[in-house]
Amino acid sequence: MTRICHLFDATTGWEQRVGVSQLVDRLPRDRYSPILAAVDPAAVAELGILGRPIHLFHPIARLPVLAAPFMARFAMEHSVDLIHAWGPHAAAAASAAGGRPLIIELFDPIVATRDIKFLRALSRPTGFGVICSCEWVRRRLIEGGLPGELCVVVRPGIDFALVNKLRNSPLRKELGIEPNDYVILLCEPATRVGGHFEAFWAGTLWNHWAGHVKVIVPGVSREARRIARFARTIPTRPTLISPENHARFEELIPIADALVIASQGDVSTTALAWAMASSVAVIAAAGYAVAELIANKVNGLLFKRTPERNAAIPLQKLLQDRASQDRAREVARGQAYEAFSLHRSIKQHVRVYENVLAGSPAGVGVMDPAQAG
Repeated sequence: MTRICHLFDATTGWEQRVGVSQLVDRLPRDRYSPILAAVDPAAVAELGILGRPIHLFHPIARLPVLAAPFMARFAMEHSVDLIHAWGPHAAAAASAAGGRPLIIELFDPIVATRDIKFLRALSRPTGFGVICSCEWVRRRLIEGGLPGELCVVVRPGIDFALVNKLRNSPLRKELGIEPNDYVILLCEPATRVGGHFEAFWAGTLWNHWAGHVKVIVPGVSREARRIARFARTIPTRPTLISPENHARFEELIPIADALVIASQGDVSTTALAWAMASSVAVIAAAGYAVAELIANKVNGLLFKRTPERNAAIPLQKLLQDRASQDRAREVARGQAYEAFSLHRSIKQHVRVYENVLAGSPAGVGVMDPAQAG
């Protein structure tokens, strides 16, 4: 029996929560025994919905230099064989656990770029690997000096049965959305650099002219509150839907008509995968990570994001191009079945675990379905 400690830090969000939930529920129970721990209380709050015990380390364990005695004692007491860290600070704390095999899972290219020196210092030739949710994350790590054999792409797994169930859920009605409303969903969390304000403004203008348009700004954040304050001052039809903690982000994706990403830089691609699987049109700024999965007017609609131009302008045109959206979502759904199989994702995680435990390169025998053929 392999005892795996899933370790989380303050960067924990919906992607990490969904990812660990899938592994805990679906990994072979006769071979793997999970335990959850966190170095930051924010992670405990995010993961609380899983209904599993989560060990929270002493606050000073958030500082990697002080984490060693806590991690070493915890790993020994719980007979931990491998640590799966779901963030860079969790990885730093895990590195203090007596040299145990370590896997780091990263979703965000910005985190991969920002913390590359940190991650490079943690790496070691054997007993170490980084699972990347997309090829762009892997590329950023390699460009930053991390050996390519330590980095492996494992695409997010999508439970299509769950997606189909969520598409037919009563959530739209519970949020006050009418059957004929066109629903735009923005990514979680809302941030200034994420272009959420401009995307909301584009939806508001369209709603003012045509009506029956709603924009969902998910989660609780400073930017979400700023958008809500702005929405209250506009003398027009109500546009904003703020579910806050009423619904999880992965529950919101299947009830939307379009997922809009207007970010000024790199973004995580997990939301794109879920949108494709949910037959939700993807309308996004053509960044490198987005372009890895989305081709303009093939399986989504892309626009060029420039600093001097308000993103609301190109978004207006794309939001109204319903014919192109319909064609793109059909193609995207078929591609999602091929690229984001939950069964394959679980098997690939198992292979990475086995590789690292055996002292082999993390990516041996793991093929990226989105790049195959």
